Amino acid sequence: PHTASDSPHRADQPMAPRKFFVGGNWKCNGASDDVKKIATVLNEAEVPSEDAVEVVVSPPFVFLQQAKALLRPDFAVAAQNCWVRKGGAFTGEISAEMLVNLQVPWVILGHSERRALLSESNDFVADKVAYALAQGLKVIACIGETLEQREAGTTMEVVAAQTKAIAEKISDWTNVVLAYEPVWAIGTGKVASRAQAQEVHDGLRKWLHANVGPAVAESTRIIYGGSVNGANCKELAAQPDLDGFLVGGASLKPEFVDIIKSATVKSSSA
Repeated sequence: PHTASDSPHRADQPMAPRKFFVGGNWKCNGASDDVKKIATVLNEAEVPSEDAVEVVVSPPFVFLQQAKALLRPDFAVAAQNCWVRKGGAFTGEISAEMLVNLQVPWVILGHSERRALLSESNDFVADKVAYALAQGLKVIACIGETLEQREAGTTMEVVAAQTKAIAEKISDWTNVVLAYEPVWAIGTGKVASRAQAQEVHDGLRKWLHANVGPAVAESTRIIYGGSVNGANCKELAAQPDLDGFLVGGASLKPEFVDIIKSATVKSSSA
């Protein structure tokens, strides 16, 4: 959507132009029975309409088709990764073209676990994002700082560098959701406070405004990930620059429904 004609970024705009986004990253978990159970819970859930919230769940590759077949049509699926270029002699990798062929609309790229465990660099992640977008996939692009980086006071430098690498490779941000996940908060039970999360999201939006453009800054959804659960989602959702969540462990549990419902905080807090 073109929002260039909108007023400059104001957190107090009564009609939020950005649709709330809730992603569930199942990581390397589950068996086919679990997929059935989770799908049943989600399919029976009463959640806000597609106009108010976009829901995307990301099972492991081997369960993508099963999950897609079982889930209600207003819930989309995402792959957790894809290869950086066209398929070929890359044993064990999955190409963007394959995901498009299977009508998987979304992919998560640059998750901190892949950056840390598989040494994916900012440039490599950016190349992946650009290639996936070029094939017609929508991308949840992950950024975030480690505990050491936060304690050193370099949070904004780190996330700006991660975002800059992506910005240098793409020109159209329409199909990008930026997921800010402080690495020290992922799976640790530690959560960035409302103020800490809002500060980084606001900083990222200002970075986009200055370096990419006001329309992109206004329309790009910046979501938060890091030990989000049913208990803390509402207060986080109320922050003006948080446009949703990328949920880890809680996305495998019934409380994921509560997190989806936190989208109503946006529509009611005009």
